[in-house]
Amino acid sequence: MVFESFGVVFNPAAQTRRSPQFDRADKRPFSKADLRAYWKPIADRPGSETAALRLHLLTGGQRIEQFVRLKWADVSDEALTIFDGKGRTGQGPRAHQIPLVNLARADLAPLKREGEFAISTTAGKKAISVRTLAGWAHVVVGDTIDGFQLKRIRSGVETLLAANGVSREVRAHLQSHGLTGVQARHCDGHDYMPEKRQAIEVLVREACQSAPAGA
Repeated sequence: MVFESFGVVFNPAAQTRRSPQFDRADKRPFSKADLRAYWKPIADRPGSETAALRLHLLTGGQRIEQFVRLKWADVSDEALTIFDGKGRTGQGPRAHQIPLVNLARADLAPLKREGEFAISTTAGKKAISVRTLAGWAHVVVGDTIDGFQLKRIRSGVETLLAANGVSREVRAHLQSHGLTGVQARHCDGHDYMPEKRQAIEVLVREACQSAPAGA
């Protein structure tokens, strides 16, 4: 071993601790009012930037770093697929499929079908950065929502769905979290697409007041 010549007899990294900042829960998830306030300025605003923001919300507030890397090859009429590598060191990313309701499907139209990446400022050659998407959101929201951060959409969606009776299991499948146990990986073969679609319809009904429940 490399450390043998130094006389090291214990793992020097064993005493290190993870910084608490990475384990803190979001104490300020968006409320229903916040989500509606966010939807209002992006709902009818033209352009690919706000189309991308609407699509992010209407697919359940997926992790931004995964959402921005959406490829056209992973988009169909019924669903889109992003890839979740969180907590899967050495295993490769897990395909995460999200159903498209009508409103979300409509927001794919302003995104030009060119190149590899669906959300791009380089004709699909490269995906946009997390910072770029967040910047688009800040431009639209301005100072209308106190302490706005695009990443808070995710916890806001989960909080809203929980308040409307959507089970923890379905929320986990929609947002791709907590699916690393033996049962989830090896025993449960159901794709949860009907349940995920129903959850998104609840989100549309509750957060996007101008849209019908079955949009």
